[in-house]
Amino acid sequence: MTTSKSRSGKNLLLSTFIAISFVLGTLLGAVLASIWIEGAPLLQLSPEEAYTRSITIVGIDKTTGEGRLAVLKVELRNGSGHLSISVPPYENEDTQRAAVNAKKAAEILTNKDLSQVDITITVENISPETLITGPSSSAAMAVLMVAAIRASENSGPNAVRQDVVVSASVSSTGVLEPVGEIIKKYQTVREAGEYSLFVIAATQLEHLHDYPGISVERARNLDQLAKLVLEQ
Repeated sequence: MTTSKSRSGKNLLLSTFIAISFVLGTLLGAVLASIWIEGAPLLQLSPEEAYTRSITIVGIDKTTGEGRLAVLKVELRNGSGHLSISVPPYENEDTQRAAVNAKKAAEILTNKDLSQVDITITVENISPETLITGPSSSAAMAVLMVAAIRASENSGPNAVRQDVVVSASVSSTGVLEPVGEIIKKYQTVREAGEYSLFVIAATQLEHLHDYPGISVERARNLDQLAKLVLEQ
């Protein structure tokens, strides 16, 4: 009995230590990201310039529990750093936080300060009644921002492959993180029959098999994701 209680106590201490370490690591990453961005050169666009990129995303309809495909679009214009998110339900805080993280990650990878650029994020090919919420599209948001930034400077690969679906979250420092319902999401993408690559976080625990016509790739960070998704 004493041994069992001792082990339980040690496990609790270990779990607490891991949780605290994760929180501290996240906070430190956010601080470092802010410092990095403050020293980056401004991305400046003329009033008539607009750069738009899009990619297919997959989510789970919170009402029906079914997988849904939609088109995520990001547009960059001259502005004052405003981030507009037109993703139903529009008041969802998880989606809003995810978009903020995506912006910070894109700024770090491109070494650009977006405080003079307005970013509009929209989801198309989806009915207003369909609820696809959460952070699982944030990695896709970030890679679209990277593509649009590069396009504005005519640098690096900035065309987005349209045969790819990305399902991963991204931290403010650019680390890709796992998402929920990944097996059902992969099934939805496979059944569509229009995509040849499904990209997930390297830390996603589930094992997904390649099938004829479609393969699965894992990425650890936004840089690796950009190399998989963007082309000249």
